[in-house]
This record gives sequence, structure tokens and C-alpha cells, in this order.
Amino acid sequence: MSRLSLNPTILGVRTSMVLRFYGWRLRRYPAQELLAGGGIAVGVALVFGVLVANTSLVGSASRLVHGLAGSARLQLAARSSAGFDERLAAAAGRLPGVEVAAPLLRENVTIVGPGGREAIQLIGVTPALSTLGGLAAKGVNVGLTSLLGGVTLPSGVANAIGVGQGDRVTLLADGNAHPTRVVVVLSAASVGSITDNYVAVVSLPLAQRFTGKRGVVTQVLVKPRAGDDALVGRELRRLAADRLDVESADNELRLLTEATQPNSQSTTLFAAISVMVGFLLALNAMLLTVPERRRFIADLRMQGFDSYQVLLLLGFQALALGVGASLVGLALGEVLSHTLLHQVPSYLTFAFPISAHLVVHTSTVVFALGCGLLAALLASLPPALDLRPGRPPDAIFREAGGGTTVPGRLSAWLGGAGLVLVAAVTVLVLLFPGLTIAGGVLLAVATLCLIPPCFVAIVRGCALLSERIPGSMLVIAVAELRATATRSIALAGVAGLAVYGSVAIGGARSDLTHGLNRAIVQYLSTAEVWVTTGDNVFTTDSFQAPGAAGAIARIPGVVSVRGYQGGLLDVGDRRLWIRARPPGDSPLLQSSQMVQGDFARATALIRAGGWAAISNGFASEHDLRVGNTFTLPTPSGPARFGVAAITTNVGWPPGAITINTRDYARYWRTSELAALEVNFARGVPPALGRREVQAALGSRPGLRVQTAGEREAQFEANARQAVRSLGEIATLLLLAAGFSVAIALSAAVWQRRARLAALKIQGFDRLQLWRALLLESTILLGVGCFVGAILGVYGHALASRWLRLATGFPAPFALGEVQVLLTLALIMGVAIFVVALPGYTAARVPPRASFQE
Repeated sequence: MSRLSLNPTILGVRTSMVLRFYGWRLRRYPAQELLAGGGIAVGVALVFGVLVANTSLVGSASRLVHGLAGSARLQLAARSSAGFDERLAAAAGRLPGVEVAAPLLRENVTIVGPGGREAIQLIGVTPALSTLGGLAAKGVNVGLTSLLGGVTLPSGVANAIGVGQGDRVTLLADGNAHPTRVVVVLSAASVGSITDNYVAVVSLPLAQRFTGKRGVVTQVLVKPRAGDDALVGRELRRLAADRLDVESADNELRLLTEATQPNSQSTTLFAAISVMVGFLLALNAMLLTVPERRRFIADLRMQGFDSYQVLLLLGFQALALGVGASLVGLALGEVLSHTLLHQVPSYLTFAFPISAHLVVHTSTVVFALGCGLLAALLASLPPALDLRPGRPPDAIFREAGGGTTVPGRLSAWLGGAGLVLVAAVTVLVLLFPGLTIAGGVLLAVATLCLIPPCFVAIVRGCALLSERIPGSMLVIAVAELRATATRSIALAGVAGLAVYGSVAIGGARSDLTHGLNRAIVQYLSTAEVWVTTGDNVFTTDSFQAPGAAGAIARIPGVVSVRGYQGGLLDVGDRRLWIRARPPGDSPLLQSSQMVQGDFARATALIRAGGWAAISNGFASEHDLRVGNTFTLPTPSGPARFGVAAITTNVGWPPGAITINTRDYARYWRTSELAALEVNFARGVPPALGRREVQAALGSRPGLRVQTAGEREAQFEANARQAVRSLGEIATLLLLAAGFSVAIALSAAVWQRRARLAALKIQGFDRLQLWRALLLESTILLGVGCFVGAILGVYGHALASRWLRLATGFPAPFALGEVQVLLTLALIMGVAIFVVALPGYTAARVPPRASFQE
């Protein structure tokens, strides 16, 4: 081994010493340093990308909510999209202690331009909003918008539909088409990130005309005078008379945080696994050179270097590696957050003003950097164990195998620790389902603990098998695995952790998608053709349809036309999905989504009225059981319902409540519909029925007609998009680990050319050595993948259970054997394919190279 010659008499110049040491490291082991840095960079990139994607959902909405509210601190809000009389806004402005009261009308609409169509939120404003700052302070001229009578669009929406200032657009609202023009396009320079929110600003009278809600507003932003917040709050509640909500001006952000919590928790698990994978990638690269570094440190100590000086060398190495790799990881994470992870969950856009804008907090950058530095520090310090008091400086030279073997007792202890962790996780999540995320991280640790004993057992079994197969290269593969046990176990650990994460989360994602698809099919099975407005799949956008039902009923072959109602209702921290089904719907409930209650009895109770099916999250929060009663804050005041059944959240994270349309019309005081359900006589093709309905509604271009199959496809696309990021992260993690393991194997193979040359002297040819290398890699990866797959399936079962119990999502467990096998094939296939070429090249080493060892 070549040594770094350092004179202990010049150790006062420590900077020079550490720089020379690190320079020696880079020259001696460039591949290992690059691999270690790459491992850390992968971990930091995944952590940073996931956290940015998580925080951006609430962050983008925060920009708009605060941009609208400005200096307002309270709000008077409607309990449905039907809104309330705008004269209440004027009354709110006259209350004692109120400085400013600005009315708004917010409604979901669709905007159509020459370049396409987008679902947006229309915001009707008055000049009073200017006195609050907010949008006006960011360059939105409310007075100009009102004067010119057109629409103001953020540049993101304008670009998406292909329009500019002065161009004509069409707004689809209330079932009608409203042509208008773009008077202002807001640039990022004027309003910043709000340009990414899918909204449009118009004057309040114009918004009322477009939406058919003349004299109606949905929100009043209120700025109390200094010190009068409590007084104004009381006066607003008196004015609301328990028919409107009085909340803080940014209450929407609290509701959004609750709605996005399941997604945030799931991706947080991936962030934790990403940190561990990055650490293991770096650790595995460092383990390739642990024996050499231990010998080098032993040489330094025998030359007179003390422990402090050695630690200084190792610490500087960790710092240089961690900083450099983490900065590269942040850059990669930025790319990921703008590409793969840059997805806006469309299932949230109909209820919250979120956008595609990425929000990067300083704390996110600091956390990702900290993870990278910690991984580098932990991965760089294993040789420091030789500095323990009482340990001889030359201990490495006395160990069998040169410090590359794993003691049997240590392997047994790790296996026992892994089994204890699995048992502890089982008890933990059974008693406290909310701790499943923490349990998932512990299972990842258990995966690492169980790999060493499995590695020892499988290698021992392969050794016995090799004795029964004369001439097999298995004996060479086993010998090499034993000679490099620490490095092999580290590589198996990376593969195992990647397979564990991908199988666990990928399986839960598959269960969720399957459960949502079943719910969708049953939800839409009540009609062959659906008539709706807007583009949201939850059927909450309402419209007035005078004469529409009659026109459809006169179509030959139509058996029934029923009106469906629904909307959103804020209850506590939840924005609930209210589904008001016609009593004649069959089925009225989705049997696959039942959690508690008798399906037939629950259906009869809801048809009769005064009863509801509620989601399990809402039921748990309010300690409700079947047969109990609860109160909803409706637009007509508190309404009391009985609990007929408890269901899953049927795909909407905050939860859903199902009642009949008679109760909805009574308590919500509206005859507006969210959909028309049309059924035809037997034998009428759905496509023909859709065309006939479309023809009957020819004068209502804002209404959308779809067959049940078309609407199912739209629902399913939204469901897949909602969990798409989880699948992408799982695949990214798997590919990163696969390539990293392959590169590490390739580096290790190349490093052993002298050993391969010695085997050639013993009579082995190139192809035999190449087969031995591939066999060795297959065994090594097989150990990691086997353990990772077993615990991944268990983690998948726990994650699906958590989705059902803690979040209310429909996620029935299914083993998913095909997915598990594909995951194993992917990581093993990638690794073996990548290592094949350098393995073949290394096997061509001439025999004389053995004398260079």
C-alpha cells in the first residue's frame, strides 16, 4: 500500500495536513469518493424534491389567500356556493369597529381559449379590495378591471389557453357560455407567484352575471380597527345568525393543511427512506476502502499521530464530501421538483386555490443539507473505531481477513434486533395506527438488521451447494463474498432498502388506486349518462337548469331523469364533500365503501330523510357510531342528522357525507343542481344516448354530457394523478439504488483485478471468472432483494391498513405478486446489466497483473 508521507513535526499547520490527506484520498480512490458523493447526492435530491413538493401545495395557496386578503383579519363566508345576499356585506361594513369590508364572489368555472381549456376559480371583486392592499398592492388594478368589464388573467392561465391581452375568451359557468375579453395579463414581475394560480379576476357585477348569482356574494373580507378584533368577531357572528361562517381571513389554509395531510405523511415516509438510502450508498462506497483506510490510520498512529489528529483528517474528509455532494443533491432535487414531482393534485384544485408554483423554504434547504452532512460524517468515520482507548495501533494487521469479515456473534445480534423491531412495529401500529409512518421507518431499519444473518446463511448454503457441483464457479463466488463480507452486506443493504420502500409504498398505492376505482364505478352506476358543468370530478359545481330535465325526458328511450345535488361544507378543520343523491338512485350508497352499518337499512334510512352516511375520519373525530346523531352547520342553520352508516372517505381526504336531495334542498335552500342523471331503456347504446342528450341541450353549451364510462375514465385519471407522485418517487428510488449498486459492484470488481489475475494463474479462464463475478453479484443482490421484498410486503399491509383507518381512504389489501416480481426484476436486472461490461473487462486482466497486488 502506498503511504501518505506526513512529518509529525509540522502538524501545527493542520490545514496543509488535511488538504494533503484528502488529495491523497482522491488520487488513491477516485471511484469510491465519486460513488460516496453520488450516494449522498441521491439522498439529498430525493429529500429536497419531496419536501419542496409537499410544502408547495400549501405555500402556493398561501400566496393567493394572503394576496386576496391583504390586511383583512376576519371573514364572513357562505356555507355553500349559493352564497348570501350582498346587502349583508354592506351591513358588515357598518358594524362597530369595522374599518374595511370587501365583498367577493368566488366560483369554479372553466375558461376556454384558442389554445385549450382550464378549470379555474373566478373571483369577483370591488374597488373596496384595493383598500386592503392584497392583490391591488401586487399590481391588480381593481378599478380598471371593473371599468373595462373584462377578465384579468394570471400569465400561467393565459399561456395555458393561448391568449394575451385584448384576446377573446369564453367562460363556462352556470351551464352557459359567456364570451368576454382579457383586459389584463398579470406577469410574474407584478404579482410574483400568483401568476401560477389558476384564477381569473373580474368585477363583482360581471362575476354575478356570469355565474347567474345576481346580488349574491360568497365571502366578505373584514379588516377591524386596531384592538377591535374581538368586538368585530362578536358582531359578525350576530349578523351571521348561525347561517354563515365567521373565521379568520386565512382559514382556507387550515382546511387545506388537513386535506393534504395524508399525502404529506406518505411522502414524508419516502423522504425518510431517501435519507437512509443516500446514507447507505455513501456508506457502501466508504466500506470499499475501510480496510485500506484502517491500515493507513494504523500507519499514522505508529508514526506518532495522536487520535485528535486522525479525527481531524477524517472530519475534514466528511465535511468536504458532505458539502460538495449535498450541493449537487440540491441541484438535482431542484430539477426533480420541477419535473417528476412538479404535479398539482387535480383532486384538490376544485376545492382549494393551489397552483403549480414551487415554494422553497430556507428550513427545507437547511434540513436537506443537514441530512447530507450527517450521512457523510457517519459514513466516513467507521475507521475511527480503531481509536478506542486500549486498542493497539496495529490491531488491523492482527485481524483475520484484514477487517473485511463480519463476526458471527454480531450477525446474530443484528438478526435478533431486526426481529425485535418487526415485533415492536406490529404492536405499535396495532395499538396506535397513527404511528404507522414511524413504524415504516423502523421496518426499514429492520431490513438492514436482517440482511447480515441472511447473508451469512445463504453464503453458507451456497458453499455446501458448491461442493456438490464439480467445476462450478459457485465456489469462487462464495470465496469472494466471504472475503469482502462488509462491502457485500452494505451493497445488499442498499438493494434491500430500495426494494422495501418500493414494494411497501407501491403496494399501498396500488391498493388505493384499486379501492378508488371500485368506489368510482359504484358511484356512477346509477346513471348511463351524466350532465354536469365544469371539469371537476366530484360533482360539486352547481348550475340552474330550467327546462333541461324536461327536454331530456322527452327524448325517445329515456326512462328517467333525476337531479343530483352536492357541494362542499366547512366543518371544523374539514372541508367535507356533501353528496345529495336522489331518493330514486340505486344504489344510493356504495357497498364497497361501507365500514359500519347494514347496507340495506342505511339505504332505506337515507331515502326516508333525516339520516346520513358519514366518512370514518369525521366519525372518529366526533366519536360517532351508527345510530348516533350529529349536527351540520348548513346555510339555513344547524341541521340534525342520524348516522345511518359509516363509510370510507370515498377518495376525498377530509371526508364525505351522503344525504338525499330533499334534505339538501331543505337545509341548503337551493334548487340548483350539480348533475342530471339520465337512464335509457334497455338496448339504447350509451354513446347514442349521450348524443341525444347533447342535442336536447344545444342551447346550453356550458353543460357537459358524458356517458358513465367516460366519467369513470375521468375519475380514474384523477385518482391515478393523485397518487402519481408516490409511484414516481418509488420508481426513482429504485432506479437510483439499482444504478448505485451496479456502479459500486463495478468499482469493486475493477479494484479486484489483481485477485482475478491470481485466479487466472490457477487455471481459470476469462469466461469462468466473468460467470463467477455475475454469480457473486446475483447472490449478493438476491439476499438484499429477498429481505426487502418480505418486509416490503409487510410494510405494504401496514400502510394499506393505515390508509383505511387513519385517513379513511378505500385501500383493500392485495398482495400484488406481479408488482413485487417486477420490482425485484428491475433492480436486479439493472444492476446485473450494468456490472456485466466492467466485469467482463476486468476478467480479461492478464495473469502478470497478480504480481502488482
